[in-house]
Parts: sequence; C-alpha cells; structure tokens
Amino acid sequence: MKLRLLLVVLLMMSFISCKTDKEEKYEKNDAASTEEVSKIDEVVYASKGYELMKQKCFICHFERPDPSRRDQMLAPPFLRVQEHYKPTYPKKEEFVTAIMAIVNNPSEENTLMPGTIRKFNLMPKLVYDQEELRLIAEVLYDIDYGSAPKMRMNQDLRLNKGKKWKLTDKSMGQINAIIKNLDNFEATEISAFNQLGKDVFSEAKVIMLDDSYEGELWDQIHNFFSDIEGNMHELMATNSMDEANNELTILKIKFEEFSNYFE
Repeated sequence: MKLRLLLVVLLMMSFISCKTDKEEKYEKNDAASTEEVSKIDEVVYASKGYELMKQKCFICHFERPDPSRRDQMLAPPFLRVQEHYKPTYPKKEEFVTAIMAIVNNPSEENTLMPGTIRKFNLMPKLVYDQEELRLIAEVLYDIDYGSAPKMRMNQDLRLNKGKKWKLTDKSMGQINAIIKNLDNFEATEISAFNQLGKDVFSEAKVIMLDDSYEGELWDQIHNFFSDIEGNMHELMATNSMDEANNELTILKIKFEEFSNYFE
C-alpha cells in the first residue's frame, strides 16, 4: 500500500516537473500571451455564440462550479464539460461535432460524463437551430474558464460501517476484467493506448450508469470513478507515448485500490 502511494507521488511529481518546464517557456512571452488571451476573451464574450449560450444554456448550466449554489444546479457546469470533452476532442472541429452530436441525441451510450447522468439525469432531447448550436459549441471550445480544484485520490471514499461495499457479481467481473486488461497490456503504438482508454472507460461507464446502485453506495462508486475519469480520458486522447505510459501506470495503481473499498 505504501509503495503504491509512493509511486503515485513520484508520478505526480513528474507531471509537475513537466508542467513547470512548459510554464518556464511561456513565461518568456508572458506579456504577449496575456494580451493575446485577453483579446480572445473579448471576442468570445462579445460573440453571438456567447449571447446564445446565455439565452439558451444558463438556465440549467453554470459556467463554473459554485458550491454556494449547489442546490440550484440542474446540469453540469460548462467547465466540467470542457474538462471531459477537450482531452478526447482536442481539435476544435472534432469538439464542436461531438458536442452537437450529444446535444442533438443525448444518450448513455455516447456520453463522456456518466456520473453526471446519474446526478442530473440525461439531458432532454430538444430541437435546436443547428447554426445556433454550432456557435454555442464553438464558444464552449474557445472560452477560457480556467480550472477548478481536482479531486484527490480516493477523496471522501469510506467503508460501509467498517466493511467493504457490496457490488453485484457483474460489476466485480467488469472491474476484474479492467484490472486484467491493464496489467496484461503491452503495446508500442499510441493508437493501442488510446483504444485501451476507450475500453476501460466503456467498462467503467456501465458500472457508473447501473441504476441498481443508490444512496451512499452509489456516492462511493461515483467518488472512486470521479478520481480516475480524467486519467481515462487522457489515455483515450493522448498523442504522447510518455504520457500514455504514465496514465497507464496511474490507472493500474488506482484500480488496485478498488478492492480496499468494494467487493
């Protein structure tokens, strides 16, 4: 257990180091970058797409998480939508196409946010003007919401009165299949890593969408998977072998923790 946690710490330190290197490169042009971002923000907030977003989307969606208005949330904040969809669809046109597709035809099968569906239910299928929807999706891609605090590993996870939470045989079989798939995975092509991320996410999504889990049990399942959804999405989308191997290692470590809380 201590060894696994040490590995996580070392991996996180490597990510911080990589980000620091990137930040140092950007700091050289900090003034220019800030001015450029500011101009982009001005254009985005003055755009027709943002006006449409305010008119048609803010009824249900906040722009950023707001703990003080948690009870008023009817749908996920747009920052969270960005966090789930941009890693998988980093190119603007791919992102816009994916957002338009899920809005036009909301489905559990195609969603990248299964925890959100369990929390807020599936988005209703409505008729949208496609040009307006495209403008909104483009703004959702362009707008800079910054970032929100990430959940830490196993945050809020706890046992059921000192005992492990009981899952169905089907769910445990899916978890065991995920762990086996991760442990046995070997590849030299980035496309294989991307496919692994999709396969792991597909198996995990079935568990997250299982409506037989309710109350505190579902909360604990949600807490576990909320901590690793980002890793799965990064593995699905990355073009870097170093990053792919890092995400694979993190997923292996985190899924090993599953048996500490569930059986």
